[in-house]
Amino acid sequence: MEHCKQIHVCLINTRHHHDAATMSEVPGGLSASQAAASDDSMYCHVCPTVKATAYCLQCKIYLCSCCSGHHKIIPGTAFHKLLEGDTFPSFYPTGYGEDVKQCPDHPDEEIKFYCPSHDVLCCRDCNVLDKHDQCTKHYIPQISKEFHKSSEYTKLKKELQSSEDKIKDFFRKIDICLKAVDKINNSVFENFTRYKSLIMAYLDQREKELLAELKTIRDQDNVALEELKSTAKTMQTDLREVNTKLRLHEDNSHDLFIASKRTQALLTKLKTSLNDIAYKPRYNYVELQKDPVVEKLLTNEKGLAQIIGAQGTGSLLCSPNKGIY
Repeated sequence: MEHCKQIHVCLINTRHHHDAATMSEVPGGLSASQAAASDDSMYCHVCPTVKATAYCLQCKIYLCSCCSGHHKIIPGTAFHKLLEGDTFPSFYPTGYGEDVKQCPDHPDEEIKFYCPSHDVLCCRDCNVLDKHDQCTKHYIPQISKEFHKSSEYTKLKKELQSSEDKIKDFFRKIDICLKAVDKINNSVFENFTRYKSLIMAYLDQREKELLAELKTIRDQDNVALEELKSTAKTMQTDLREVNTKLRLHEDNSHDLFIASKRTQALLTKLKTSLNDIAYKPRYNYVELQKDPVVEKLLTNEKGLAQIIGAQGTGSLLCSPNKGIY
């Protein structure tokens, strides 16, 4: 692999590297590596000041468009698989790529066994120190040969897609709820305005009090829904990152098996989080209640109208009989 990289470096256009060398110092006195670390972009491993557009699964390096072009035609690397375009990973796969075989409990050992009795991945030390010596274990290099074609892996990918679809559905429902909040607010405000026209001077002060209360409820609803939207966005980002990391190992059944088992654990936590927020109330359904005793309006401290409604009566699963859908 190192020999391939050396050939690759030697054959890349010298002018391209000359330009990269002249850019080793960037405005502000930052070095190329410091500049690359100052933002979230991926940079070419060969040309550290040039943003990467591809990732080589075999070499495990990022490449710019020029370097990736040479990578595809050099005999030693022409067969390598490059992730580009939509499949380009927008993160450095450290700790989840090269280290996927490393046992988290015994860093000096490689994960080579799977214990179905406890549904855990094991290394040689795990078998003895963690009391798995009596369990029937599977040797991963043997059982993972066709794992990428297995129903288990197919099911895992379907569950990932299903979770992605659920998050997208959350966005749709959140947008519906935001519109519902505005609709409710507008409806109450319009009703209040019409009612206000029937009352005299006393209404001015009550108008300010009611509108302030209504605005407080609306602001609280908007904040709650935006927070939920942010949570769903974070889940979506985590899900996409896990899905991308999983695809990085599809050419290596051993690594794919281990990565899949870890992904299943993450997916279980994600599904639990999704279920926790699915039916929680996220906004208040309020309406205007008019004071029937108009004659006592001037002596009534809270006359004219009040904002009523049970707190948190609206949820992501908005009721059809409210006319929201």
